[in-house]
Amino acid sequence: MGFVEIENMGKKALEQFPAIKHAAKRVYQLASVATSNEKFKSEGDVVRVSPDDGYEYFYGYYDKSPWDATDRYMICIKVKQAYKSVAPKEPGVVGVIDTQDQNKFIKIGVTHSWNVQQSCMAQWMGPDFETKIIYNDFRDGKYCSVIYNWAEKHEEIVLPLPVYDVARDGSFALSLDFSRLHRLRPGYGYSNLPETTKEELCPDKPCIWKMDIPSGKITELFKYTAMAAFEPDESMQGAEHKVNHLMISPNGKRFMVLHRWFQKGRKHTRLVTVNVDKTEMYNLSDDVFVSHCYWKDDQEILSFLRKKETGNHYYLMKDKTQEYKMFWPELNTDGHCSYSPDGKNIITDTYPNRKRIASVYLCTENDNRARRIARVSAPFRYDNDCRCDLHPRWNRKGDKVCIDSVHEGRRGLYVIPVSQIDMGRYERTALKKHTVCVVLATYNGEKFLREQLDSLIRQKGVKVEILVRDDGSTDGTMIILDEYKKNGLLNWYTGEHLNVQKGYLDLLKKAPHTDYYAFCDQDDVWDDDKLLIAVTELDEMSKEKPAMYYCGQRLVDENLKLISTHKIASDRSAHTNFLISNVAGCTAVFNRSLVDAVNNAEPDFILMHDSWLFKVCLALGGSYFADSVAHINYRQHGNNVAGLNSGIKGKLRQTKRYLDVFEIQKQCQSLLECYEGRMTPEYHRLTEQICNYDKNIRNWMQMLTSREFDFKSGSLNAVVKLKILLKKL
Repeated sequence: MGFVEIENMGKKALEQFPAIKHAAKRVYQLASVATSNEKFKSEGDVVRVSPDDGYEYFYGYYDKSPWDATDRYMICIKVKQAYKSVAPKEPGVVGVIDTQDQNKFIKIGVTHSWNVQQSCMAQWMGPDFETKIIYNDFRDGKYCSVIYNWAEKHEEIVLPLPVYDVARDGSFALSLDFSRLHRLRPGYGYSNLPETTKEELCPDKPCIWKMDIPSGKITELFKYTAMAAFEPDESMQGAEHKVNHLMISPNGKRFMVLHRWFQKGRKHTRLVTVNVDKTEMYNLSDDVFVSHCYWKDDQEILSFLRKKETGNHYYLMKDKTQEYKMFWPELNTDGHCSYSPDGKNIITDTYPNRKRIASVYLCTENDNRARRIARVSAPFRYDNDCRCDLHPRWNRKGDKVCIDSVHEGRRGLYVIPVSQIDMGRYERTALKKHTVCVVLATYNGEKFLREQLDSLIRQKGVKVEILVRDDGSTDGTMIILDEYKKNGLLNWYTGEHLNVQKGYLDLLKKAPHTDYYAFCDQDDVWDDDKLLIAVTELDEMSKEKPAMYYCGQRLVDENLKLISTHKIASDRSAHTNFLISNVAGCTAVFNRSLVDAVNNAEPDFILMHDSWLFKVCLALGGSYFADSVAHINYRQHGNNVAGLNSGIKGKLRQTKRYLDVFEIQKQCQSLLECYEGRMTPEYHRLTEQICNYDKNIRNWMQMLTSREFDFKSGSLNAVVKLKILLKKL
């Protein structure tokens, strides 16, 4: 269980105590920032487009685009400050940024109804998305919406309701109760009018309206009582209800709504879809937690939500059915997702982590890889309800996204270029018909062996040769191996009883000459494209020098039920990984050059076969690719030789193992003995530094105070410092 899982457990435990939750979060983040070596404002190609004139500029929500159809003009709002109140009564200036005229801000109007999350709902109107702009305001004691004719540069009409979402053809809009929303979800409603339903838990009053455009004709769609009466749940007894996040389907026939209720401080959310004429209402997801959603098309909705079987993740759901598919398991924290205009790519973000850093990710349905394209920091004054969510949104062409960010001290609008994901690279790799030798050590593994072998045989895009070394099994393992060998699916032999490290080194010495090699455990299950993904990355590295690939893992139980996802810190420095690698041997794939280098040495001591190969790879000037995405199911059970650490007890076991077992200095001494004459100067120096750190007080202090090693984990950083302090490295 990593930090994200622990944090999510904390959030869940404190859901009923929001004040305590906010205070705990602030203390936790302050401590994390204070102890972090990571000091920066932004990372990636993040370009400011709003003026830097002392005002705050932002757009608002993630489901709309600030760009017009030409991608020249961008809507935004300009305010004096947006960090003290979630829905200030001070007016905001609505305007357009001309990206082809020195990013000049052009005022089009003033709004008196805006909030820090969704602004004033300003958006380009269809069907052309370049002639008219609509935004919300407060006039003559009432909420309203204003249509501004951008083409003719004048205000065209004032409509009697504020809009939440507008149909893509511009023919109608949906609205909700912004005053009740302001109280129950600060930062999303407006504060101009007092709420008339404050004393009512489930008002028998309207909560969703349809408004015709341009006539302004209003049709009541649903009351709070009607929402609660639809497939009622016992948790609704005595609960307070609200609705939020109305989104109209692309064809304008259906819309989605988040129906939320609070019972004794506990929040329940379900995602409901319904026709605009109020027919065919459907409860699409109701496993307590549903967050941000987006219509992929007229039939499918992408959302970050909870499923009882698999937990909090991104799911693509088919409307009016219970069919769904989970994507990007490493992204197990909430974000604001949307599809590119062509539907091929997905952009999403994260909230600021414990170090106050938020990220932007680019994804595709074709693989489970989440590609981080930017990171930005967030000052503490932009926190809790007044926080600045990134809310990434696409331009019309699909080659840029924009975010709201405060990494330069105040809210601003920033653009990030997006490169298309080259999914054809895997197909090109497959055409090369690479051979990968998978080496597997077995010992009494009959219970799960068939599943693992079958997953190796199913590998796509590469030819797989399997070599097994059995360590003297006394169960049915050898019978299974004979069966697969007879069918021409593997070769195997019996070796003397060795530890796991020496067993795998023996396998490498006996392995056939192939393009690539992979370590494998006897009880896991690999994704069908695991080797193809690895080989694609390795193909981009030098074949003359050692090269290694490794990835994350999904921790599962004996029945392959997901427990958690183990993400490796792919952004750790090479020197940090050299000290203590985060390689999991069962995920490692490497080239022939590394195998030759390892086979030509006889080390007196190695800690583990995977960390040994990794150290050799770096020491000889090789390259590696750390894939944070999980591509195997790592089965956790009582007979594992090594296992991922789940829960507090597991973390304590891991800490004890780092302190007592990880003999880093001894392994580096073996490395010097075997490769001293072949090591690069950089790693020769680093290896000697580790070997000699305890020889005198100067070396010891230099190692103890070094900021060269950052494991992206406060606890692991502390453990390593303690090992150095105690001279137990």
